[in-house]
Amino acid sequence: MNDEMIALTPKTVPQGPAMPLSMVNRGEAVVVRQVNGCKTVRQRLIDLGLNPGAQIHVLKNEASGPMILAVKGDGRLALGRGMTHHILVTAVSNGSLKD
Repeated sequence: MNDEMIALTPKTVPQGPAMPLSMVNRGEAVVVRQVNGCKTVRQRLIDLGLNPGAQIHVLKNEASGPMILAVKGDGRLALGRGMTHHILVTAVSNGSLKD
């Protein structure tokens, strides 16, 4: 795959302070702003649906174990801590997401 596919950024990504996904509390809604890491990591996260503009709801974020996310409506995704540090997100102001 080429780098162009990885670098795509939709116009719907909200502006404002970004933070690593690993810092988001359980129950919070966020939008992916940027995906960092090497080309392989970025492509893997994008393939999982975590591309800029993706809406995420954090279902579980505890000190141990994977982070559990709701992605694309009823989809569920478990990510290890290392992967969550590569995803920068912006909080959704009203705490709810649109499908």
